Amino acid sequence: MLGALRYCTNLSAGRAGGLLLASLLLLGVPPSASGSAQRSVSVSTLEPLAAGVTLPVRLGRTLRAGKTRVGSTVVAKTTQRVPVTEGTYLDRGAELEGKVVASMAGDGTAGLPSVLSIVFTSLRYHKQTIGMKTRAIAIANFVQVGDTFLPVQGGSDRGNSSEASWTTTQVGGDQVVRSGWVGSVVGSGLRTVGRADYYGVYSLPAGATGSSVPRAMGVFSTTASGLYGFENGTSLSSSRGTITLSRVGKRLEMRDGDNLLLEVVASSR
Repeated sequence: MLGALRYCTNLSAGRAGGLLLASLLLLGVPPSASGSAQRSVSVSTLEPLAAGVTLPVRLGRTLRAGKTRVGSTVVAKTTQRVPVTEGTYLDRGAELEGKVVASMAGDGTAGLPSVLSIVFTSLRYHKQTIGMKTRAIAIANFVQVGDTFLPVQGGSDRGNSSEASWTTTQVGGDQVVRSGWVGSVVGSGLRTVGRADYYGVYSLPAGATGSSVPRAMGVFSTTASGLYGFENGTSLSSSRGTITLSRVGKRLEMRDGDNLLLEVVASSR
């Protein structure tokens, strides 16, 4: 069914709108959740992405410092729809591919910490590929990721057993208040800092002082930064396309299911 939704966006506007609405209703998604889908379309020709576009992704394998070999392939897939211009988006499931560039187990002292470094070099989407350089804004352990899908109140939320109308908490503290999948993202001071729909969670556009394109947030808050749910003493650094985790200890892992919020630094054909 989700494949049918993606197919609809490539049809003529009138026919696509009707098919998309029908598909949404079959999925139990209310018409209000389809608004953004009718105003924008899936990218058909993959062009280099603008610097600043965010890519929330899920890591597809476990990496262990000192055990995972340097040069090993790393693949992460986008977890939601990603706006790339005011009128186009990437569907969920775009693949970022890269490799491990450092993997060293520590000896438990500050003089020789555990180090794990990865770099993403390309983005694949609908059999098209572009070069990519990213930096990591935040990384969340898979346990914290799972918590973002649970209602704030526990069990059913406000007596509602449908997840389409739950209030949930993002990694970093923002709350998503949904009604029929659509809702606001609320930050500190009860400020509205973003929006959510059936296809994902987004920051508000920066407006006149920045990009008019909302940033895809995945499971992360609009203010998320650094590491969440990792062992004490683990630190994150990210520059020139290399993402590095280090820890004073003998053990350091990035696990299958961990989520990363990446920002495009540069992109090319």
